[in-house]
Amino acid sequence: MILVSDFLDKERMKKILNLISISMATIFLNACSVEQSVDGGDGLRGLMAVEVLTDGALADDHIHTARFIVFDDASVFPSVDINKMMTLENDDRDAKEFRTTLKVHCNPDKMLVVILNEPATLTGFLETVTAPGDLETVTYLMAEIFNENHTATLTKGIPMTAASYNISVTEENDTESKAARVEMEVKRAVARVELWLRTELPFQSEVGRSTAVNLLKSHDEGCLMAPDVTRNFGYMQTVDAPDKEVSWSYTDSDPLKLADTLQFVCAFYTPERTCSAPGDADKLILDIRGIGTSDGMRNAVSTLSSFSTGGGPPQYITEIRRNNVYRISGVVRKQIVEFEQKVVPWTEVGQGVIIDPQYFLTVTRDNLYLPDDGNKTSITATTNYDRIDDDRGFPPGICLGETKYYDKTGQPEEDTQSSLYGWLSVTLGGVAGELVQEIEFSVSGTLNENEKGCYATAEVKAGNLIKLIKVKR
Repeated sequence: MILVSDFLDKERMKKILNLISISMATIFLNACSVEQSVDGGDGLRGLMAVEVLTDGALADDHIHTARFIVFDDASVFPSVDINKMMTLENDDRDAKEFRTTLKVHCNPDKMLVVILNEPATLTGFLETVTAPGDLETVTYLMAEIFNENHTATLTKGIPMTAASYNISVTEENDTESKAARVEMEVKRAVARVELWLRTELPFQSEVGRSTAVNLLKSHDEGCLMAPDVTRNFGYMQTVDAPDKEVSWSYTDSDPLKLADTLQFVCAFYTPERTCSAPGDADKLILDIRGIGTSDGMRNAVSTLSSFSTGGGPPQYITEIRRNNVYRISGVVRKQIVEFEQKVVPWTEVGQGVIIDPQYFLTVTRDNLYLPDDGNKTSITATTNYDRIDDDRGFPPGICLGETKYYDKTGQPEEDTQSSLYGWLSVTLGGVAGELVQEIEFSVSGTLNENEKGCYATAEVKAGNLIKLIKVKR
């Protein structure tokens, strides 16, 4: 006779002594979601259906890797059930919903940690995690993830993490339709600082090659996992004297003429941390140099201290929080540059858009991945800009603007003989002036390994509205 207690003891011994393998099943890409299946191995197990929401808005948000760490008895004496990382294929990386089925040990007190786009230097440590506490103090270096200006990621996306508690999995969760459901919304391990500018007409101003924007008092590293005070997990990083300075310069040959509506200029990424020192001593600062005006060059400085959220009044901040977008909007006037600061959701991250309150321009996608010669895809653009008079100088309907090329580090490519130039073809499916257009993007030419990761931006326009469509290879 086999006793139940003997059976359970054997299962516990298996759990302690055996390595747990995870195999990935087929991947289904549905519009902007990925479905995967992960098997935790043999034994008394149930299924956990996980949906991970990223709310990605840029190529920097693409998912390259996903690690799943499941703990048993998480609130008392946690132990690792499964810990495995998977790599997503190129066509799946722009997913905004990531669905996964995990086959795990049955346990009424499970915890799930998801880590997307982990830095390669942390992989070895993350593979040896034995308890949630091991994750609390894990830090990353900005230089491992972003370019030297902290304006874009290098080869992988922004690290994102989430944790879910009090998950119960039983033998009854034995099919996908009966699986224990877990929905998780990941948070990026950084914040984003955006600069938008406009002018007060008839005063003329522009951003040109003499324009530079510096983010002062940033930092070189941050915490991988988000703190959770309700669980006494993690902590908010404090930097006594932040001194990292990163810079952005305008490099296009044609200046960016400022209008009476806000226009996106640039953005930086910065780690989460406190900023509560007296006298704003540790607050982030935007230092803007060389705005061209009809009265000569103009400089301006904005200290990131008070922000409004959701239309409310400005509030003094004591933390720069991960997954927030800190938007700085400046108005260039004849005598001064005035700033407004607000916090917006990550889904509203800036691209090359001029905001016009009377008209709109929308596209179904603004981040495309076309790696190989002959690849093509289409998007739909819609507008209500139907003006036929020429007092504004714009034609009605949707039209195409300039296409620009960049290498994988984000540096502009202007050599027309280079293989990094001229590889993208953009065509309208309809006739000029239509308010709804199918726009086709097609790629020609092959790249060597060092050139992969380059991209182009193509303007889709309606009136003074511009959408930048990023096409990466």
